[in-house]
Amino acid sequence: DLINAIRHPEAPITVRRVLNPTILPADLEGKEIVLDILAEDADGQRLGIEMQLQRFMHWPQRHIYGVARSLAGQLGTGQDYRLLKPSIGISLLVHDLFKDHPDKALWHFTLRDEERPQVQLGPALQVHIIELNKAEKLPLLPEPLQAWIACLLHNLDEAVMSEITYPPVKTALKQLDTLHADEDLRLAAERRAQALVDAEDMVDYARHEGERIGEEKGKQIGTADTLTLLITHRFGELPQWALNRLDQASEAELKRWALRILDAQRIE
Repeated sequence: DLINAIRHPEAPITVRRVLNPTILPADLEGKEIVLDILAEDADGQRLGIEMQLQRFMHWPQRHIYGVARSLAGQLGTGQDYRLLKPSIGISLLVHDLFKDHPDKALWHFTLRDEERPQVQLGPALQVHIIELNKAEKLPLLPEPLQAWIACLLHNLDEAVMSEITYPPVKTALKQLDTLHADEDLRLAAERRAQALVDAEDMVDYARHEGERIGEEKGKQIGTADTLTLLITHRFGELPQWALNRLDQASEAELKRWALRILDAQRIE
């Protein structure tokens, strides 16, 4: 129902299966979960849904990369391109991505011609973005979308939630109550929340250290320090070969590795 509320007025879809039904404890304890839900509808379309609580400098590139990878991952060697189904990214942002457009919060991007945007190069890649804080202030939103936005932003506020009458959201809130009653899940969520705060604090510390040492050299050292802290936080103490690589890396290499840590499963 959330997916259909976001994609309205497009034809509703039915989710056939969730492709990542289990979130590992290590993911909860890490600084972020890269993709919250990867689902497939009855027609084989892939839908990647994430709620982004933090602002990342290269978030648009990371998100587009993820949607494109979902598309490319559908085919094995030698398989026909006609088997490809659209990959649709859905992102729910707590921060404002397009600050110069305060009157718009619901975005739908596809591959279109620059001069004639009505001409689309097929539906293979699609990105839906909702800037939640801006969207909440927009008038005349459909009731389902209004209810979901309120739920996503204020689900811990009983007064706000008591005013919601939309049945699918009320069902979701009952499920949240069940999850909150689970002690293990609650503690895991608290660990994740603390990990998010710790990661932001480490980035802030490295940034200030870089500024203190000097603008140009400090920028590179600050990037290396940030990356060192994030890799250590995710994989544990760094071996000497990794420290050597970081010490000798160029600014371009450090930036490339900083993006890769979002998806890396091993330090190598």
